[in-house]
Amino acid sequence: MKTFTKVALIIAGVSLSAGIALTVIGTVANGNKPIHMYYDHGFHIDSEGKVVEMKKTVVDDFKNINIDVPASEITFIESDEYAVEYKLQAKEVVCESEDDTLTIDTKSFHFDINFSWFNFDHDDYYVKVYYPKGVDFSDVMVDLSAGDVKIEDGFDCDKITLDMSAGDAVINNVRGELVLKMSAGDFTANNCDFGYSDFKLSAGDIVLNNCTINGGKLHMSAGDFGARALNLTDSFSIDMSAGSADIEFVPGLSIGYDFDLSAGSAKINGEKKGDEYQQIKGYDIILKAEMSAGSLNVTNE
Repeated sequence: MKTFTKVALIIAGVSLSAGIALTVIGTVANGNKPIHMYYDHGFHIDSEGKVVEMKKTVVDDFKNINIDVPASEITFIESDEYAVEYKLQAKEVVCESEDDTLTIDTKSFHFDINFSWFNFDHDDYYVKVYYPKGVDFSDVMVDLSAGDVKIEDGFDCDKITLDMSAGDAVINNVRGELVLKMSAGDFTANNCDFGYSDFKLSAGDIVLNNCTINGGKLHMSAGDFGARALNLTDSFSIDMSAGSADIEFVPGLSIGYDFDLSAGSAKINGEKKGDEYQQIKGYDIILKAEMSAGSLNVTNE
């Protein structure tokens, strides 16, 4: 690396560190109001922080939903009309319902950071999506940097994708394929009928109550998986690094097992099994579990 390049990188690093430090100091001096730091042909600081807000507005019908927003709470609400309202901290918000697709997206600068005394609280920011009862969506996609997702009354869809960096999701009465990606947070589903399901969590818990899953896979680095009255209609695999899985199936479910535990314990109906346990012959539906450390408890009567 040339000397000039090294010097330039050092200067850039020092300038960036100084900018962040000054921004934090400014946050305190600004009475803990949000401070917006961003790069747009040079580093800039907005001492107020920009908030974009839209009151509840009726929009054209939509079959697809694509939401990509920063820290906020996203709520899906059953209504008698298609409508949207939001309050977001962003440079700009694009909200449109065109070609059967509702798009809510924020335009961000490069190196876009909001400071508020290191309190990245999303409670004041929200997106609310209203839809008529009995609607049947195609693709529902939510990309959220931090915050919560709530689906209160549910809906039918071909596929729902939740991509969340940090936050919790609670969904009720959703029918469709599921893709869940969470870096840190908890996921709860009640009375849902999922198609093929792909769960990926770095850290957090999953709770399923009275749900059906048409096959799929679960990958968790750390956390717990709990299911009550779970109905599997196709094979499902669990891959957990650390945590516990506690599964109670609907009565009378015919299912085989293939367990491989590096460290931990496995029980079926209270009976302890070995680190490696397989009972798959004659079964069309198999529950497969690979766990590095943790416990597996299955109830199937």
